[in-house]
Amino acid sequence: MPLRAYILINTQIGKTAEVAKNLLEMPEVKKLDVIMGPYDIIAEVETDNHDTLSEVVLKKLQAIPSIQHTMTCPVVKLEEAH
Repeated sequence: MPLRAYILINTQIGKTAEVAKNLLEMPEVKKLDVIMGPYDIIAEVETDNHDTLSEVVLKKLQAIPSIQHTMTCPVVKLEEAH
């Protein structure tokens, strides 16, 4: 089962559109919105597992020079009470 996560991203001033364009070229990014508030972008990503998610964040996202900070929020599945 794929692992889904939301990544909150801060960009350098004036670089949000450029970062969004770069992110949309990544196959792991399934959805992306530019937002207002403490973060500039929220990206929904999907990977095979936690290791791949870490690799995407550390090697791909943080390699984009205009990204200043990221916060990764993996989606968890809650089991229903019986």
